[in-house]
Amino acid sequence: MGIVVVYLVPFLGTIRLSFSTWPGVGRVAPAGTANYRFLFSDPTFYDSLRITLLFAVVITAGVMILATATAMSVRRGRGSTALRVIWFLPAIAPPTAIAVYWGFSFQPISGAVNGILGKVGLGSGHAWLASLTEARWAVMGVAIWAGVAFPFLVLVGAIARISPSLYEAADLDGAPKWRQAWNVTLPMIQPVLVMITVLELIWNFNSFTFIWAMTRGGPVSSTSTLPVRLYSDAFVHFNFGEASAIGVMASVVLVAAGLIGLRFANSRSDTE
Repeated sequence: MGIVVVYLVPFLGTIRLSFSTWPGVGRVAPAGTANYRFLFSDPTFYDSLRITLLFAVVITAGVMILATATAMSVRRGRGSTALRVIWFLPAIAPPTAIAVYWGFSFQPISGAVNGILGKVGLGSGHAWLASLTEARWAVMGVAIWAGVAFPFLVLVGAIARISPSLYEAADLDGAPKWRQAWNVTLPMIQPVLVMITVLELIWNFNSFTFIWAMTRGGPVSSTSTLPVRLYSDAFVHFNFGEASAIGVMASVVLVAAGLIGLRFANSRSDTE
């Protein structure tokens, strides 16, 4: 019942609103499919979709590679507990605080990033958040750094459940550590790895906080993802009908991606 009230009812209301026009106050006026027809004919909508997919794929790939590597690195050995705490620290800070800190750090004159790059001879005049290409990579880099903690913690738990006898047998066969990781650890945690990847893909597709706090979707809409455009349409331009249509279409994409991920995870589990 709680799921129906919290999720289903608002989603049905969003679908209804997507076929209407509403400025936020007053009467909701029916608009038929006008909002969808406008979006399908708007090139900027496809630009936002392309940028959203780029952000989701790159951030998810970066997060999962780092999370898997760091989880394997703290599987055992001296200092593993301290390393787990260190890698989990970004999850403690509020996302808005992280975005504000990195926003200042990427400033061209007073930012810490340019200061460090200048000291190592890589130049100190980069206008990170004012460049059409560099702004994207700056935001994605921050999102990757901040997003590693949760999958790292889950993967650490998954690795801890692997039987030590498998590693002992690999040691007796003379397998090096990298081969143990490839042939023992990765296959054993694959179901968890697939599910976390799907969840991260959905989460990063909906990423909003870092982008809005650091760039507001700029410069020149170069970081204007679908969530950013939805927020701008609804709460800046007060076009809640179009914003609802964007939300519905984004939900369709995410449901499709989630079903594909679940099907893949189930097929791998059945094979094993």
